[in-house]
Amino acid sequence: MAARDPRRTSTAPKRTSLLPRPSSIAVDPTALIAQHAQLTGTHPITIGPGAVLHPHSKVNSTGSVVMVGEGCVVFERARVGVADADTGRPELSRRTSGMSAGGRGDGVVLGRNVTVETNAVVEAAEVGEGSVVEVGAVVGRGAVIGKYCTISAASAVPPYTTLPDYTVVFSGSQKRVDKTLQQRPDILEAKMAVHNKQLDMFRRLIANNIAKWTG
Repeated sequence: MAARDPRRTSTAPKRTSLLPRPSSIAVDPTALIAQHAQLTGTHPITIGPGAVLHPHSKVNSTGSVVMVGEGCVVFERARVGVADADTGRPELSRRTSGMSAGGRGDGVVLGRNVTVETNAVVEAAEVGEGSVVEVGAVVGRGAVIGKYCTISAASAVPPYTTLPDYTVVFSGSQKRVDKTLQQRPDILEAKMAVHNKQLDMFRRLIANNIAKWTG
């Protein structure tokens, strides 16, 4: 019998990631974290109930803690969190215009049912419930986004900006109020029903790799 090629042995060491692992990761057991989703950094990361992280989505806590709320969706190649420890904050007079007395700029928080679409970047202190950050949009660090806002595709929200509830950012940086959502609870309810159906679909179609982060 020919000798076994040692290069083919199943005991060969596995490749390990060189990316830093967060100091703590709290993942609700009902969350869905797809294979190849990345949770990296040095500060704690919390993933809430029913949240969905698609393949190749990135949650980075290098610069601050990150909390992904209940029912949030982070799509492929989207990034949530501050990726560097140097916050690069501007002088106090500019910083305070977009920050609360509670210092929300010290972390990144996605409220319930927030959607972050493909290639979007969110470094905001807070994104309110039901808001959508569309494809390729950028929300600067320290920004506070209200509830049910829409940051349209390829638009940008400057750092330390505050947006009221129901704001729509479009054509780069133009703003308006979505009065339909604001004044029609039935339409808002229908919008959230679609979001919940989408969550159910993802749970059926995407394999859950949550054990990697909870073991």
